[in-house]
Amino acid sequence: MAITAPELTKLLTETKKARESLDRVLDFVDLINKQLDNLPADVRTSGIEIKDQASVIEEQIEQIRQHINSELNKIPVDADEVKQAAHQLLLYQGNISQVIHWAEGQKRSHQPDSYWWRYWQAVSDIIKGQQGQQ
Repeated sequence: MAITAPELTKLLTETKKARESLDRVLDFVDLINKQLDNLPADVRTSGIEIKDQASVIEEQIEQIRQHINSELNKIPVDADEVKQAAHQLLLYQGNISQVIHWAEGQKRSHQPDSYWWRYWQAVSDIIKGQQGQQ
């Protein structure tokens, strides 16, 4: 079975966590570098090696993120899923104007024509259609 949009989104979340973890490692090296006068010389060498490897790892993480996004953006938005999402939003929020505003805000946080941008656009369109019927 093909990978789903939620599964790809989960991978993107984990990719972000990996990048944040790398940042924490680099923060650690910076902290150690501030104390080099009090530590053995080998520590400086280790810190340099970590920083060198970090730039390579950073590039690889970015490539993975781009590949995952590319695959996610190829997936068509499921019309039934969008209808269900719009229904749930209206059910729990009640106020159509607020739901439209919220959905438009979600859409703005994504690149135009990306999977999640198209998803929130479809949700917004359904809700706007229901607003027009009232």
